[in-house]
Amino acid sequence: MDVNPRFYEIDLYRFLAATGVVIFHYTYTAFMEGYAPIANFPELREVTRYFYMGINFFFVISGFVIFMSVADGSVRKFLISRFVRLYPAYWAALIMTSIATVYFGGEVFSINWPQFWANATMINETMDYKPIDGAYWTLYIELKFYLFMLFILATGVMKYFQSIIALVLVGSTVALFFPWAVNINMFTAMFPHWSGYFAAGCIFYLIRRDGINFYRTLLLALAYFYIIKQSTLFGGLMGQWFSITFDLMVIVWINSAFFALLMVTALVKENPLRKAWCYYLGIFTYPIYLVHQHIGYMAFNYFGTENNITWLVVLTVLVMAILAWLVHQLVEVEIGKRLSVILKRKWLTNTDKAVDCQTG
Repeated sequence: MDVNPRFYEIDLYRFLAATGVVIFHYTYTAFMEGYAPIANFPELREVTRYFYMGINFFFVISGFVIFMSVADGSVRKFLISRFVRLYPAYWAALIMTSIATVYFGGEVFSINWPQFWANATMINETMDYKPIDGAYWTLYIELKFYLFMLFILATGVMKYFQSIIALVLVGSTVALFFPWAVNINMFTAMFPHWSGYFAAGCIFYLIRRDGINFYRTLLLALAYFYIIKQSTLFGGLMGQWFSITFDLMVIVWINSAFFALLMVTALVKENPLRKAWCYYLGIFTYPIYLVHQHIGYMAFNYFGTENNITWLVVLTVLVMAILAWLVHQLVEVEIGKRLSVILKRKWLTNTDKAVDCQTG
């Protein structure tokens, strides 16, 4: 069994997923959803239309990482770590996006104070306020998964986690075959469109931690079946929404490749992609995801022309990378670490602190 490992390849996968989502937004949804019509890349869209699947991969990775992070079973440590991980960077990005919207939103983007304060909670959907940035919908889904994990920890049933995850995966898979799965608002509901991805990530870590056996092999096979079913179903829905064809076999191959990468992480002791330098790619993923979408669209609308749009997209990606680095350094590192120390000092019990020292 690995002792407090860092799976650096996961940082690489995060980076690739985040980069894919940025490219998808800038070259596909910017034009197709009318946010920035100047960003029209018809030939490039034939390829980048599939990059939305970076979101799916984020959810699998989240399942893997969060299950790994709750190994010591401390509710308070889990709450502190998730709060510090999610909220400071999110608040910084929310403020930047809001300011940009006020000055550059034009006729496409708008904001008001009630919407801002609702978004600051990250559960704005429960108050019927739309996300200030379209990318933020996934954070609400993530929070639901964290609440699920918190329930598992608080009720002391972590020892039954394998069976619980199996039930989630079976239920999610079966639900996809009912018309309800097509009609549900899948951008606010975790089940069944995203719950199975989190479960798949948990299964990968379970295999990594405890090894493979017949039961986990069945769960792994079911996880693959779920991912293929959900991704092709969602791809078909995307085709209807945008009146454009998504090749389902391309979707199958992309998901199969990602699944194979996670299998290597779960099953192979020495992963050739486990390089320490991948850590520096991973630190960009959450900040760049938070800041890139609407600020990028507004930049295209404000500065873009038919002659410069290609270079403007490239420049915007570079600017977003710089913003992401600043958010990481100034907020996640400087503020986040101080906040974590304060919260741990005030809220952790002596037992929690002892475990924290051993696992930190």
